[in-house]
Amino acid sequence: MGLVMLGLLALLVWRQLPDKKLRLVVCDVGQGEAILVSWQSYQLLVDGGPDNSVLSCLGKNMAFWDRRIEVVVLTHPEADHMTGLIEVVRRYEVGQFVAAKMVNDIPEYWQLKKAVVEKGVEVKELIKGDELRLGSVKLKVLWPWKRGSELLAWEKADEKAAVLGSKSYQGDVNEMSVVLEGSFGEFDWLLTGDIGEKEELELVREGLVRDIELLKVGHHGSKYSSSEVWLRQVSPEVAVISVGKKNRFGHPTEVVLDRLEKLGVRVLRTDEMGMIKVVSDGQQWWQE
Repeated sequence: MGLVMLGLLALLVWRQLPDKKLRLVVCDVGQGEAILVSWQSYQLLVDGGPDNSVLSCLGKNMAFWDRRIEVVVLTHPEADHMTGLIEVVRRYEVGQFVAAKMVNDIPEYWQLKKAVVEKGVEVKELIKGDELRLGSVKLKVLWPWKRGSELLAWEKADEKAAVLGSKSYQGDVNEMSVVLEGSFGEFDWLLTGDIGEKEELELVREGLVRDIELLKVGHHGSKYSSSEVWLRQVSPEVAVISVGKKNRFGHPTEVVLDRLEKLGVRVLRTDEMGMIKVVSDGQQWWQE
């Protein structure tokens, strides 16, 4: 019996050994967003969804002995992108936490900040032109174009100083969403957070976007994102929409789906397919 168990354990370990392929996993977290980018032993998690569903997704897509996530990116501090990160930070070793310096005065924000501070995670703010690298995976920040102004947003502060950093961002937090352009060999993708048409057009105007293979559709398919000009510029082969079943917002909207259909873009939706996993060897890509 002992030899059988040892053999099964060895088989499990062998099956979870990293290979040289990139895996981009759009977790099924309902009406929210959480995306895992994995290459060999490196992981980058973008957002954490509206609850702890992300933990199941990580458990299915990370080796059972791997308790480290090299980089966690919070695109913007809204509950549907942020809540699951609270337990991620508590349960995993996080190498670096990337977020804009802004406060959103909701319980989820303060709980996440507490977890980040208690674990002593390094917090970094990245803006347009900055880069991240995970081995052979390159990620370039395309947005936001400026730094946040709330200097105490993610810093440990005494009670008196905390009052100064407790104000909420005066504007739409979606406007500050982190946009990441990723590349692995010949495979390119865009992760867009919840940016809207205004931010899309600015990125197009500045010539910061190009043809890509995969687009994570902005703002869950909202009518305020995915403009025709934007979609024609990025010209994706496949568009992934992270969205909850029968959500109260009506996402994804028909206008966005129609635009994608007219451009001949293949659409993958978490409300219809559950977790979506795209794999690339740097030359070709496929859905796993």
